[in-house]
Amino acid sequence: MTTTPTGTEDIGSVRDNVSRVIDETASLNADLAQELISAYDRESKLLGGIGRREREIARLKNELAKRDAKLASVNERLERLLGSKAMQVQRAYWRLRRPQRGSAQQAGGRR
Repeated sequence: MTTTPTGTEDIGSVRDNVSRVIDETASLNADLAQELISAYDRESKLLGGIGRREREIARLKNELAKRDAKLASVNERLERLLGSKAMQVQRAYWRLRRPQRGSAQQAGGRR
């Protein structure tokens, strides 16, 4: 940098300094812009994956709710069946039948 006798820089060196600073700033700006674009692409892919997972979770929750409703229905039908007169008669039949079957086998009876 050259100075004039009055202590001021000449216009050429000021222009060179300003040009160098502008070039450095432009280069840093371009690097930062590229880094931001890369980060945006990366985050965009991650958000897409999160969205797919959330949709899958919602689908599974829906399926689980349907299965829970079906299970409740089956349990309710089973309870009604177990409490029915036909089931009570069936149980009584098997209670009466077991001792006969056991005593026949003990006496040497075979199928």
